[in-house]
Amino acid sequence: MKKFFIVLCCLCGFLVISGAQVPSERMKAIHMAAVRIADRIGIQGSARTEFIQLYQAFKKESAAILSVKPEATGNTETDIEAKIYADFEKSEKILSLRKAYYEKFRAYLSPSQIQSMYDIEKEFNARR
Repeated sequence: MKKFFIVLCCLCGFLVISGAQVPSERMKAIHMAAVRIADRIGIQGSARTEFIQLYQAFKKESAAILSVKPEATGNTETDIEAKIYADFEKSEKILSLRKAYYEKFRAYLSPSQIQSMYDIEKEFNARR
């Protein structure tokens, strides 16, 4: 019984530690992506720091929207329609967020640099 308790404590500790690292790893990846984008579109000086912080906030907010999963529903027509409308709502939230952050990015970047940023993001997503 004592061995079982020790193994259970170790397992719980491992799960807590490994679960805590996931958001940290995700934020590191977002930071590295922001740095790579800043390098590729040529942002320098204080604008670079501001851009990286802004990009991280943008990705964090978009991840929060995308992480919301719809409730498990059945396969009735009503359930399917509700899921479709939930997807529409999620898409509208992402679009609204992109518009809001476009204005914020516009303080540091030209429209062509913002378009380059979007293109680079697409490249990053295609590699996954």
